[in-house]
Amino acid sequence: MTGNVLLLEEFFAPSEMSALWEFAMSRETDFVRSEVVEGQEESRQDTDFRRSRVLFDVDSVFPLVSERVLSVLPYVLRQYDIEPFPVREIELQVTASNESEWFRAHQDSGPGTVGSRVLTFVYYCHREPRPFTGGQLKMYGPADEARSPDAEHGATTITPAQNSIVFFPSDYLHEVLPTRCPSGQFADSRLTYNGWLHR
Repeated sequence: MTGNVLLLEEFFAPSEMSALWEFAMSRETDFVRSEVVEGQEESRQDTDFRRSRVLFDVDSVFPLVSERVLSVLPYVLRQYDIEPFPVREIELQVTASNESEWFRAHQDSGPGTVGSRVLTFVYYCHREPRPFTGGQLKMYGPADEARSPDAEHGATTITPAQNSIVFFPSDYLHEVLPTRCPSGQFADSRLTYNGWLHR
């Protein structure tokens, strides 16, 4: 554990990591502008709150990612002292963040369809040497604690590390800091596979 974030390194074999990156590159034209969830079901674009591009059609890589995540789930749950639960659904998407893109502080669970999210994971997969800076995950922790005056002091900042994955409870308050990508090229983006396990 790093602060209140569980970080696992070398999560996929090098060939699997390459395949995941190449899959995202091959689908560049299918990425769409990210949105934020509002209310019970609705979502909308809000470029003051979130800027990135997202790929939702991930069927061909879903088995690889979901099976690997499930293989470490018992360990992850023990680290957070979360009771084992039947996983009803795994959401998966790919996010590309480029120059001056971010995601302000938020929780991944809430009303409506995201209410059953229990655990969030973020897998980092990008070009080497890393062609961007920034894009750190800043974790404030449980929502109640995160609203205290000491929240900033207790925050954990994770720098994107190739082939690593982070897990955290979906109700933790967190943000993605601005990415700097001078080339502006899609292939140089901060690339993540983001997922949520539903109870």
